[in-house]
Amino acid sequence: MIKRLAIAAIAALSLSPVAKANAVEDYIYSNPVLEAVHSSGTRILFKDPSCSKNIYGSYNSETDVMVLCVANHPHLAELGDTIRHETMHIIQMCHGGPVLSLTQLFRMAEPTDHEFISQYDHIKQHIELEANIAARELTDSQITEHFNNACLT
Repeated sequence: MIKRLAIAAIAALSLSPVAKANAVEDYIYSNPVLEAVHSSGTRILFKDPSCSKNIYGSYNSETDVMVLCVANHPHLAELGDTIRHETMHIIQMCHGGPVLSLTQLFRMAEPTDHEFISQYDHIKQHIELEANIAARELTDSQITEHFNNACLT
């Protein structure tokens, strides 16, 4: 409980408008994906020097740290997508690589996915495409279930 309050407090401090901070704080505090990730021992940072690069988030498997650049998200829906996207990277790490084949992912891909993954090195495109599709297509409950199955059992 104290850890959850600390997460919400740190996120709230990274924002300037009080009304937005309260909405973001409520969202973060009640997010089941973040609760599962945090309870697994993964550190979650809401402010990081990398956020100055105008990114939405990242996950570093070597340090087991998820960064969520809360202030860079114009809407809570996009923050939710980032949380699911970065959690999918943790699932991939627990799984030992991508969960789905490229053939399966290509069937689910949308035209905007090509533009998104083209910014990554060829070697990372498979995992980024999978994380992008998962963030868009899966609910918080589904991501949490996949996370628990891949990383906690």
